[in-house]
Amino acid sequence: MDKVTYVKTKYRQDQWEKLIAECQSSGLQVDEWCEKSQISRHAYYYWLRKIRLKGCESMLPALAEQNKSIAFAKIELPAHQSASSTAITIHLSGATLEVRDGAGQQTIESVLLALKKIC
Repeated sequence: MDKVTYVKTKYRQDQWEKLIAECQSSGLQVDEWCEKSQISRHAYYYWLRKIRLKGCESMLPALAEQNKSIAFAKIELPAHQSASSTAITIHLSGATLEVRDGAGQQTIESVLLALKKIC
């Protein structure tokens, strides 16, 4: 892009940024503001999109810098014991609930409270 085109584009973007800020602070709906300001709705949304994209592009380098500082650590988990046998089976109309060996107390309490509310 040559210098003249760049300056012209920058000037238009600055003008539209002001117009869009004016619309958003007016308290009017976009359609009402566009009609009052004699600006086409299409042009408003076209420039709104361009300005938002410009804002996103300016944020991308900062986000890339943040991502560079992210590190992952390996966490060793205890070996999972297979809990294949069923300790409790509850048959309801249309549903069967199985609680397997090794289920935590909190899980069992939560399930029983849910059943109490349903039944």
